[in-house]
Amino acid sequence: MIFRRFLSVPVIVVVSVLCIMHSSHADEGLGLDAKIGTMGVGGEVSAALFPNTRIRGGFNFLTWTFESTISGIDYDFETEFNSIPVILDLHPFGGSFFISGGVYFNNNSVSVDGFIGPEDFTPAYQAYDFLANQVSLSGDVEFNPLAPYLGFGWRTNSGASGWGFGLELGVLYQGAPDITNLRINAPVDISTTESVRQFLAEQAREIEDELSWFEFYPVASVMFTYHF
Repeated sequence: MIFRRFLSVPVIVVVSVLCIMHSSHADEGLGLDAKIGTMGVGGEVSAALFPNTRIRGGFNFLTWTFESTISGIDYDFETEFNSIPVILDLHPFGGSFFISGGVYFNNNSVSVDGFIGPEDFTPAYQAYDFLANQVSLSGDVEFNPLAPYLGFGWRTNSGASGWGFGLELGVLYQGAPDITNLRINAPVDISTTESVRQFLAEQAREIEDELSWFEFYPVASVMFTYHF
């Protein structure tokens, strides 16, 4: 429900602008793109804005998981990307090559789950070693809700109607990862002790460092297009 409210405003803006541009530049043609790449699967609608310039907007969706070990603790990370790009494409030579700039309405996140085994109970936490194999860590990593984007690409049918093919490469600046609500899950509440709070703070910093590469996220897409 929250994500639907998050999407409603940019979707209305994108659709309205594209409808206006299409009606005033009908000779340039409306474009539809199906995409797949590092942002997941998605679709876009584009229309002419000025000569050799197009505006496009759409959606992307991606889920994937990976594992990592941090300070001896095994973590599972589940990435969920939901975003709406609003992008301007400039064709500087009037051909297939284009340079892009814009913004993503960004709802990307990463869920964190870690398992604490007996070997992870250091002397500072030996008072809780009876909870070994029953304790886990969980939290969520978030990024900036508005993410600037720069890129470039190539389309076969940028100025003609019909089917085409394209490639796009770029970088999305999402901001530094921010972990929220990192917590210990255990049969008894041990999160109020100072040693556990310190442990959680240390783990939060190390998790954010582990995911720092998400800050400047590489965008690479293959697109199949149709221009009317």
